[in-house]
Amino acid sequence: MGALLSVLLGWGGAQAKGLQVEDDLPTPLFLDRTYLFVSPSRIHRQGDPNSPLPLVLEGQFAPNLFLPQLKLDDFKEDGRETLFSAVFTPNIRLRMVNTPSKPILPPSYLLKLTLQVAHLRLFQNPDKEGLPRVWAWGLNVIAGHYSNGEDGCFFANQKGTDPNCEPAEGTLPLNEITGSFSTNLLRFELHSRLGFAVDVHQLSAWLVGANVFYELNSSIGPGGMSPEQRYVYGDGHWGFGLLGERMVNGHRFRLEGSYSHPFGETPAQGGTLSVEAAANPRWGAGFGVFARYVRGQDYYNILFLEHINLWQFGLVFDLNPGARLKADSDRPPGFQ
Repeated sequence: MGALLSVLLGWGGAQAKGLQVEDDLPTPLFLDRTYLFVSPSRIHRQGDPNSPLPLVLEGQFAPNLFLPQLKLDDFKEDGRETLFSAVFTPNIRLRMVNTPSKPILPPSYLLKLTLQVAHLRLFQNPDKEGLPRVWAWGLNVIAGHYSNGEDGCFFANQKGTDPNCEPAEGTLPLNEITGSFSTNLLRFELHSRLGFAVDVHQLSAWLVGANVFYELNSSIGPGGMSPEQRYVYGDGHWGFGLLGERMVNGHRFRLEGSYSHPFGETPAQGGTLSVEAAANPRWGAGFGVFARYVRGQDYYNILFLEHINLWQFGLVFDLNPGARLKADSDRPPGFQ
């Protein structure tokens, strides 16, 4: 949520009132980040003679590509702003393992179109010497396609290529080497953030927030989920997250936790917990370092039945395409 703190403390934002098209400086809120990291942990892959596999590195590459953004009111002039966004995110996850030839496992492709409504509002403290607060909320409606690009049979006891597999009725375990994993999904996310003790001179603030999501898998359209995969993978996922962030002299420090759980799957799976700490220095201009612990079911496409305890360390990027324009006065947007 570095983008929100950036808005609060004066980076970005135009001056036009009314419903306007923002085509040169989109405001990124409540979207995916990009990660590149290493891990001392190992992962299990059914059917791999080298399993459990030591990891070399892993990455999540998620550029958020904005169509022209619509904006109602202006945070700089009015103390409030509503944004209407359409964002395409070609989210690709890659996992390289430390075995001969250092292979990359079948990538995770999670292509998404996000339709977002977000609102920001400034609350001035009645005490003139007190520091203001800012509240933001956002609703994301996401249509996506999630797959691994493989065409092997879904179960390990089947032969052939998907969908012509024999026997037709496969049984566990899964074919985690070349098995086809594919689903279309519809996801709803609700986000809320509160920024307080916002000091525009010291570039300092506190931020707390929460989010919830509900995701449904679909068999409709190209790449839709097969009945065999739905039986094991489930009808969807639900989850929630909590976040706390502190900015001091433009440096940002974040602690975030999230939990997700599938539903409609057989056999029943457990939930997945993720806890992440990150530091984004001001001079980093959008990137920083992070450490994360993940416990539960593997999030990497067809490995979803494998249990993981992963430690991850590396770089996190909050970069956003578009020019970064300065305010036209010595006071940041929203505090004129």
